[in-house]
Amino acid sequence: MKKTMLFIGSVIILILSAITFIFIPAMAQGAGQDSLVFGKYGNKKIEYKQGSEFANAVANYTEMYRRQGIDLKDSDYYTIYNYAFVSAVQAIAYADNVKKSGWEPSKESVARQMYQYFTDEKGNYSPEIYNSYSADDKSKLQQDLTRGLIWNRCGEDFLGTQSKYAGHTLYGLKSSDAEKEFFEKMASEKRSFDLAVFDKKDYPESQVKAFGAENKDKFTKYNFSVITVKDQSKAKSILNQLAKEEITFSDAVSEYSDKAYSGADGKLSSNYGYQIQNIVTKEDDEKALFALELNQTSGVVETSAGYSIFHNDLIKTEPDFTDSAVIATVRSYINENETSLIENYFIEKAKAVASDAEKKGFEAAGKSNGAKVVKVPAFALNYANDSMLGSLPEEFASISGASTNENLLKKAFALKNGDVSEPVVSGDSILVVKATGTQKDNLTDSKKEELAGAVNSIDSYSLQMALLSSDKVKNDVANVFFTKMMKN
Repeated sequence: MKKTMLFIGSVIILILSAITFIFIPAMAQGAGQDSLVFGKYGNKKIEYKQGSEFANAVANYTEMYRRQGIDLKDSDYYTIYNYAFVSAVQAIAYADNVKKSGWEPSKESVARQMYQYFTDEKGNYSPEIYNSYSADDKSKLQQDLTRGLIWNRCGEDFLGTQSKYAGHTLYGLKSSDAEKEFFEKMASEKRSFDLAVFDKKDYPESQVKAFGAENKDKFTKYNFSVITVKDQSKAKSILNQLAKEEITFSDAVSEYSDKAYSGADGKLSSNYGYQIQNIVTKEDDEKALFALELNQTSGVVETSAGYSIFHNDLIKTEPDFTDSAVIATVRSYINENETSLIENYFIEKAKAVASDAEKKGFEAAGKSNGAKVVKVPAFALNYANDSMLGSLPEEFASISGASTNENLLKKAFALKNGDVSEPVVSGDSILVVKATGTQKDNLTDSKKEELAGAVNSIDSYSLQMALLSSDKVKNDVANVFFTKMMKN
């Protein structure tokens, strides 16, 4: 069985060029006796039935997954059916375009394609092998090869072929010499760098403690019980019952509270000061809660989940900034709510590296200011680590967000050799860049061919996306798969 696979991103284009035997997955067999229609291209149904383009593609992708040793799950089948839909749309659209042109494969071209299936190990035609196929199998092979030739004819007319004349591909879309030179230049011109890297997770404990001490109320732990209901009038009624001692607070929790902020026992679960500030909607109510005396009950307080009544069960617990658990809480708060503190701290450190580099040298300046100094080998300017331009070195790619940080890449590649950048933020890192060298590679013929192939793949993907965005396409894969196949 011969198949040509073209992988583009997460999309696989399947070029059918040989016989395919269809084995319907068990999950599809259970969907009913009638063929399942997964969508349309124009007025042609894309349906799951023996011999259809869609069923052929499902079988091909299923076989491809199994050959890779994948134990197929429902999620894999869903992916397969989506790929198959794309393949079927292309096959139908290509066949329509070729038919309109008036072209059809000659009997001789089909025979040449069939010949390879009936040859022995030496490549010679074998009547014995030919006769071992049934008439139905040979007819099916002929039909599939004809479809494959039609697919390839349309694909080559749009995108060109691997065959060349005078150094240029035949048929279809061409890549200009200037375009090739542009990509070759991008891939060959490289820069090397030294980096001084600060990681936000290394924010010093001393700074965490200082923030905690300055914001002590945020990390004070309050020992409240709480009743929460949706309706304000209901909350007032409960408060009135509590005031008249018609019900205890714990019984009111059990009977009335929806427990939005507590467990079954009514104890406030998010009980740090800053967490209570996030619950209560009015600042005056916050102050009143924090001022509650021991065993005192609050009034009705508007909260993000409705209306609440709080009771102060125990004296508040002041934060102990020698306790590792408290330090961890403060650090977590800073990471979630005050990230600029961390960023600004390391930006100042990075500025010191840039300032000291001229006197001490870059590496010494980085280390003396607590940075990790990284030497990055030469690489081409390559946003998003596109394999077309060669993979980014691990020393650079491993830095948080670096491969897609346009600001970082621009500043780094704009530096003259020996120059040092201002601080740059990249994800969870703050860094200073020093340009250390320029390198120009002479690309091999194989690398040039690889670049040309990558350009062709981009063209193929663009054609596919244009086709799928057509008003002629109706995609119902998700609906059919989940409502008609998965329910069986």
